[in-house]
Amino acid sequence: METELTRIARLAALFVPLALAACAGGSGPKLDCPQVAVLQQASRLVRSAGPSDEVAARIIDARVTGVAGKCTARGHHGERVVFRIGFAATKGLAARQDDFTLPYFVAITEGDSIIAKQVYPVRFDFRNGATQAVATTKPIRLDFPNAPRSAAQQVLVGFQMTPSELGQARGTAR
Repeated sequence: METELTRIARLAALFVPLALAACAGGSGPKLDCPQVAVLQQASRLVRSAGPSDEVAARIIDARVTGVAGKCTARGHHGERVVFRIGFAATKGLAARQDDFTLPYFVAITEGDSIIAKQVYPVRFDFRNGATQAVATTKPIRLDFPNAPRSAAQQVLVGFQMTPSELGQARGTAR
């Protein structure tokens, strides 16, 4: 059964490419902006009580719902990418608390190399009997040189996972 929160998250995900398309065109100087995207393998984090993968054992099921932002010129020497990340979470049946803080990352990559990475917290509040929660980051600002190399870079976002969680996300839980 699809909930209202799920419908909103799906609609938001549809508009993310439109919001990011603003980086690619428009009047003014040509910008070599990196693409901002959600890393698919890190877009969902499920925590369970014990090794069980059953729905009844779930503590929290969180998703990155999308990113939205823009790229602007920063003088003659660079460009600035400003974006926000949206999240949605469902409190599981095995949850014993009403407040969860999960780690997410913002990484700058070029090809298979990670140039820089920072981990941040995102908080979900399930007070007053809520079973679903949403969160949006404050604007994240990244500065890049105005160079063709910047267009070959990506800004990837997702949940920071333990090796076990990463294995589960890939479908190869250990």
